[in-house]
Amino acid sequence: MFSSVQRTGEEFDDPGVVACYAHRPPYPAGLHRRLLELARGRAHALDLGCGPGKLASALAPHFRRVTAVDPSALMLRAARAAGAEHRNIEWIHGRAEDVALDGPFDLAVVGAAIHWMRPELVLPRLANALRPEAPLVLVNGDEPSDASWIEAYRAHVIRWIRLGGATPRDPSTAKPAYADWIDIQGRETFTDEVDQAIDDLIEAEHSRATWSRACMGPEAAALFDRELRELLQPHAAAGRISYRTEATLVIARPRSEPQAFQNGG
Repeated sequence: MFSSVQRTGEEFDDPGVVACYAHRPPYPAGLHRRLLELARGRAHALDLGCGPGKLASALAPHFRRVTAVDPSALMLRAARAAGAEHRNIEWIHGRAEDVALDGPFDLAVVGAAIHWMRPELVLPRLANALRPEAPLVLVNGDEPSDASWIEAYRAHVIRWIRLGGATPRDPSTAKPAYADWIDIQGRETFTDEVDQAIDDLIEAEHSRATWSRACMGPEAAALFDRELRELLQPHAAAGRISYRTEATLVIARPRSEPQAFQNGG
């Protein structure tokens, strides 16, 4: 029906994906406060893979300077528009592997984008660009995590992943590619209650590379939407649905060499 295999990140230059990003829920307010607590200095923050600028715009009022990097020109256009009031953000079009990292940085954040990057190239660069006490914080989690309908929702997602020819992965057991390139200092979670129109939740799904309408094709995307709407409708009030999000922070220091290499492996 469609293929969900071999996503490259080029989907984020799709105008449809960029438009759908506006329908994703915000990160919890407590997460933003924690990022500020983790930054001992407030001179310069870095947002790698900034997308539409959710994190960069939240950090901008608290830092003298924010550098936000993304390989998608369309994403950066949306980010500039959304963050136009923040004149201290420098938006840079390029890959985290290649752009000049004009540090030192007091904080580096990566929001749901580290899996698109080559850790063996990006993380040693960050190790050199961060101040000695400054953390790298990996942020993830702006999708539904808890609701009366969550199990049916997850079953819907898994079914469609399989229809696309892929095998669902369990993130709790799969070792990420970047694991050997960071020293984890802590993990923290933050929750938020979301009330959203069903149509907006469905649009948010199409901001994710696997479900981009361009990749799925119009017929598959329409069927995906119809099935998800039918699943959610019994739980809605006046066309709106409630759920909880759970965002995760992984607080770390990047490494210049992988752990296996340093340990003699």
